Amino acid sequence: MTDRAFRTTGLIYAMVGTILFGAKGIVMKLALDVGSTVEQMMTLRMGFSLPIFLIIGLLSLRKRPAKPEMKSMLLAAGLGILSYHLCTWLDFQGLRFTSAQLERLILFSYPTIVALLAWIFLGEKLTVRHAVSLGLSYAGIFLLFGRELSQQGQDVLFGSMLVFIAAILFAIYVTGSKPVIANLGSPLFTSIAMSAAGVSILIHSSITVGMGDMPEFSPLILTYGVILAIFCTALPSFMLSEAISRLGPGPTSA
Repeated sequence: MTDRAFRTTGLIYAMVGTILFGAKGIVMKLALDVGSTVEQMMTLRMGFSLPIFLIIGLLSLRKRPAKPEMKSMLLAAGLGILSYHLCTWLDFQGLRFTSAQLERLILFSYPTIVALLAWIFLGEKLTVRHAVSLGLSYAGIFLLFGRELSQQGQDVLFGSMLVFIAAILFAIYVTGSKPVIANLGSPLFTSIAMSAAGVSILIHSSITVGMGDMPEFSPLILTYGVILAIFCTALPSFMLSEAISRLGPGPTSA
């Protein structure tokens, strides 16, 4: 495969993965509207997707000629918990106070933070085209935020703050994952990161269940959970990791 074809494939992975990740907020909003909770949907999301990550992770390990370094595996696990547990929890909590449109717009402002982190720590350049596209993104955020603030009040401000913190954490994940992916390969990295996040989320959910805060798992909520797990978690997470491997964190996030 030529270098151009290699990068073009990475661009396709980034675009399709972004679309699928973007649908996460819509599916989550629909689930909340029928009586689900944030913790319940996180449980279903990871409960259904965890077997996929474990199987692919084991297959990736079998193909490796040597056992990966423990340091890289622990870094992958830590990045996964940071992004797909803490970041997701903050993002989903923010959805309780904002529309899915505003939540997506704020969360996908993370390329600005990635560009700054990649410039500081990885030596990547900031281009004019990159800066213009990021400026347009923030213009859209301010326009939509102003409209929702006037219609829904101060709750929108709190929800937007939670989502923006999630965007910062996701930017740290995207930037920090580049060297770890280089050591482990994108399939193994994704499997370790998502499996670690899945285990921590299930522990979190077991505590929630013990407190009696988990509603019933209706067929409709289970259906939303399956969609969230396969199409908005497993598929885009592997695509995003492969895109970062091929393009780097800055171009992928943009």
